[in-house]
Amino acid sequence: MKRKQAAFTLIELLVVVAIIGILVTLVLLVGPSAVERGRQTASLNNMRQIGTGFLLYANEYDFRLPNRTNTGDRWPRLLHPYLQELKIFADPGDPTNFLLRKTDPLSNGQNNTSYMMNGFNDMGAFDDDTVSVRVNSIDQPSKTILLAPAKGHGNFYMDFREGNEKDILNKEVFNGGSNYLFADGSVQFVKKKEYDDSLWYVHKDPSAP
Repeated sequence: MKRKQAAFTLIELLVVVAIIGILVTLVLLVGPSAVERGRQTASLNNMRQIGTGFLLYANEYDFRLPNRTNTGDRWPRLLHPYLQELKIFADPGDPTNFLLRKTDPLSNGQNNTSYMMNGFNDMGAFDDDTVSVRVNSIDQPSKTILLAPAKGHGNFYMDFREGNEKDILNKEVFNGGSNYLFADGSVQFVKKKEYDDSLWYVHKDPSAP
């Protein structure tokens, strides 16, 4: 005698279809934000490694950070010996990073990385490339930006004299803000509405030397 084969009832099939529909909806809603968070985390890790490179460099040069210079080696090439992988110069939030464009991130002629360094404009470094900034002389290292994401490529430094804070600084890479590397080596996410130009100042008191 043959056993009767079990079969789904109409109600059971409708329940399964409904569950699949809910799961698909959740994937569609959560998927993009999860991907965005993943890219933001990868960006944070990249900047943290670059921050370690800055601090290792400073440790070898009497606490001095790389100068803002128009001649000689720029900061990407100076940090190269202290970094394990060059790909960290390509930010996941940069749609035209050097990996995609197949350009040299260590070029001294044009900044091909996704980031630009503090140009120390409040210290007069824009006009004098001999100006040197020591990490231990910065008023508030945890509140002083050392590196930030840039729009496009070419500029090595964040210079107020050139209007970089308006034209080139990318204040909204992820979810209404951007990751910033600070002089103490930490990386913080700053919302565009909470960003302030004073975060770039070495001396928070304008009257300080």
